[in-house]
Amino acid sequence: MPVRPTKESGLTPVACTDCRKQHLKCDAKRPSCSRCLQNGLLCQYLASRRGGRRKSRRIQEPGAPSTPSPYQQSLPAMQPVFHSATPDLSIQANPQAPTPTNTSFSRQVASADLPDAAGDETSWLGMLPANDYNSGAFSNKSSVENDDRLRRLYYENFHAAHPILVPSGLYSDHNYPLYLQTVVHFVGSHYTATGRATEYKKRVVEQLGAHTEHSPATVQAWLIYAIVLNARRESDEAQAALTQSIDLALELGMNRAGFASSSHAVCSIEAESMRRTWWELVITEIYMAISLNSFAFRCSALPPEVALPCEESIYNGGRDIPRPSMMLDFRRRILAAEDPIFSSFSYRIEATMILSRVIVLNRVPECHRDQVQAAENALVSWTNHLPAKKLDIVDAYGNVDEMMFQAHLTTGYAAMLLHLPRSDLQPVLAQPEKSQFWPGASCHLQLSSTSTRLVHSIKAAEASRQVSDSISVCPNILKHSPFIIPSLSLCGLIQLATSTLHSDECFDHHCNRVNLILGCLKSARRTWELAESTYQSLRSSAAELMSASLERCQWNCAHLNQLVPTESLPSDPTRPSSALDGQDLMVTDLPSNFFDRACFNASFFTAVPDLNMI
Repeated sequence: MPVRPTKESGLTPVACTDCRKQHLKCDAKRPSCSRCLQNGLLCQYLASRRGGRRKSRRIQEPGAPSTPSPYQQSLPAMQPVFHSATPDLSIQANPQAPTPTNTSFSRQVASADLPDAAGDETSWLGMLPANDYNSGAFSNKSSVENDDRLRRLYYENFHAAHPILVPSGLYSDHNYPLYLQTVVHFVGSHYTATGRATEYKKRVVEQLGAHTEHSPATVQAWLIYAIVLNARRESDEAQAALTQSIDLALELGMNRAGFASSSHAVCSIEAESMRRTWWELVITEIYMAISLNSFAFRCSALPPEVALPCEESIYNGGRDIPRPSMMLDFRRRILAAEDPIFSSFSYRIEATMILSRVIVLNRVPECHRDQVQAAENALVSWTNHLPAKKLDIVDAYGNVDEMMFQAHLTTGYAAMLLHLPRSDLQPVLAQPEKSQFWPGASCHLQLSSTSTRLVHSIKAAEASRQVSDSISVCPNILKHSPFIIPSLSLCGLIQLATSTLHSDECFDHHCNRVNLILGCLKSARRTWELAESTYQSLRSSAAELMSASLERCQWNCAHLNQLVPTESLPSDPTRPSSALDGQDLMVTDLPSNFFDRACFNASFFTAVPDLNMI
């Protein structure tokens, strides 16, 4: 109940901590005063100490046994429970107490679960350990600042790869439930050097575990949580979180065409967020099936009723959302007289659907050769029907189209998975258990094919080359989805296998690509445990397969340098200026160790144009 003002002054005898700090009038409404509620601040009241014992009596002498208060004696023994609105506060909570869902700090704990602020001498803050609360790291101000920072890190590093929440500029006004904000803080904590991600995870478990609301926000919270758990290599929990998200989404009917527009205008940001959430569920289910070795596709097997997402620039710009296209419109683009352009998210969806076909195909040991050819046709057609502006993954200003980047890596990954089991490269890497992204056990059987194993080897190597070329353009792994880690793993393994089968002349060509992948994984392993395990697996394989070749190629290089005639080197003093301009200097004028020998021209086997990087 709100505290009534006094008759003499009209002021309330109690004010929240934030109003006191700003020296502003406080109406002392509970659980949040009007000012804090309007500004989205954390409203907190310090308990009165009138009539209570002095603080000195409650300070325990060193070595003296602790005597818990009657309230604390009634609590069962349990681990501290964390709440995201105050990330640095730990409190013994009643497991039977209801779990709130709003963003107000004072609503986190029901008033019946706390001592009466006016009549009990023990304040809520007083129940905290003295060394925790007095350390300064657990102040409300720092907690709010930390939450803002973690939210910013979420949007700077994770949102572009999985853009289902509203754009960052609308986040505060959208008033997401507390449990979803906690998940956002948990994701953001992975991009800091504090190493407190596990602590934030405990808060997520507490918030989501006790939450029973059935809403799209809950679907989003479980979905984001599942993606991060998968990147942390916590497979069982990731599978459980994804199942929770899918179950709730199907229960709500998010797979229906009219769901997004039933509660929001069809062209609103909120409706667009709902559509993106469903399609992100479809994509996540397919990608997690690889690492979790689960192939029960529940979302992607349903008819595609939900409209397609719009372009990222429109969504993040906060502009009016155009009327969305349907999947049938997207599939009819190949019949159009002109070349219609759809959103990058749409091409990403189709690329992931092709990946799911390859995954299922590789699980069938005796699939028909036409089925293999159909998957190959789908991969080639996806590239051939790309509009010209969707071929590049960066624009003239250096901005990365993350959706198209993921789409290109997804098709490259699908091509590697399709051709590798049917190629001559597989026997070289005879220890598939080193990588969880290697094709399944059934792929080691005799698989039907429409081409020779040599052609499949060339296509697998070419697909890995495309993946490494794409990642070389955008090598900052932490700005991309952790779902690209499997494609990097397989790319490195295929380059390793190719280097052992080809001659030493093109060894450096493959070695440099392996070095690129190892460097990217090494950078990402500081954040994602999935990258750490992948890096160690690829590094150990490279050490085993490339050590002898490195030594042999180093000797050959030194030997060739001794054979280079001195007259072939540039000696004319008039030539350096033109050489610096790239003119009149022929490749034969320099020692051969300045260049990597390409192993073959594979352009005949791929429809993907080379990136113009010169």
